[in-house]
Amino acid sequence: MPVGFIQGRFNYSLDVFDEPVKKALEKQIKDLGYNPRELLPVMEVAIEEAKKIVDKEKIPLSTRILRAEIEKHAYTYIHGVLKQSKKWKLARECIRSYCSVFLVGAGISFESGVPLTKCLEDLLKFCGAKDYDDLRIDEKKCYNFKSEFRKICDRKDVGASHKLIVKNFPKFILEIICLNWDNLIERAAKELGKSINKVNEDVAVRDERHLWKFHGDIENIKRSNIKGKGGWIFPNEGGYVFNCFLDYIKRTELENSMFTFIIVGYSEGEEKIYDNIISHFEKKIPRPTFRIGLNLKRLGEEKYIVGPADFILKQVLPIE
Repeated sequence: MPVGFIQGRFNYSLDVFDEPVKKALEKQIKDLGYNPRELLPVMEVAIEEAKKIVDKEKIPLSTRILRAEIEKHAYTYIHGVLKQSKKWKLARECIRSYCSVFLVGAGISFESGVPLTKCLEDLLKFCGAKDYDDLRIDEKKCYNFKSEFRKICDRKDVGASHKLIVKNFPKFILEIICLNWDNLIERAAKELGKSINKVNEDVAVRDERHLWKFHGDIENIKRSNIKGKGGWIFPNEGGYVFNCFLDYIKRTELENSMFTFIIVGYSEGEEKIYDNIISHFEKKIPRPTFRIGLNLKRLGEEKYIVGPADFILKQVLPIE
């Protein structure tokens, strides 16, 4: 019986292969002329998917061959990611031709180390909350959570994605809809000496070209948590959209204008965001719509571009 197996099953976790496989992938990526650090998130996803394939096959193999199989499957995914040049070119030309509206989620701040939803459980406990419902009913815990999250964000560096978006606003990016609490886009603008009008409360808007923050903002922390008045939208609430935004897209004719719609690092699981923005912009009047994310199962889709935001945006954004 091959070493490492008992009755056809692993007697250890496949996770032991993560680091050696990652190092092998890094070398292969370098050989292809790319920076492995920029592709780290997709490498991690590729390795996880490769382990699922190997585990599902349940074929008794030696540890050496097992590692080689995981590496082979992971590299196939990475190779597919790096062979998306036609998608990159199409997205870039659509943005250059029609300009764009960007909707960004937590994936865009991953490169900066801002904790994702799945990592916020520890912060909830630190603030004495059992769950997000606890924050919604306890004003003190809610305020503490926001304040601690702001401290975390203050320690993070602005990422390449944030700078690229700011550089291309407002010439190629007409509006930025940011569903994150952090202020990394705003800090990128400050670093680059650019001004961005921000709307983080549901108030009348007279001018055009904005950064919209429906879900909360670490630069607008209040003890109350009222939606549209500086309140934060927590996971499992279905999202939130300002009425002033819905009025704005009608008044400015944005909802009837031609533009390229780009969705970056967002899972699209919030009903109100999907109904009022995504479905509205993508389907009510058909527009070129591209999604940028880490779902390897969608590699074959023409307008789903797989990869980390900072890597993909370098391929698709015109530089102002």
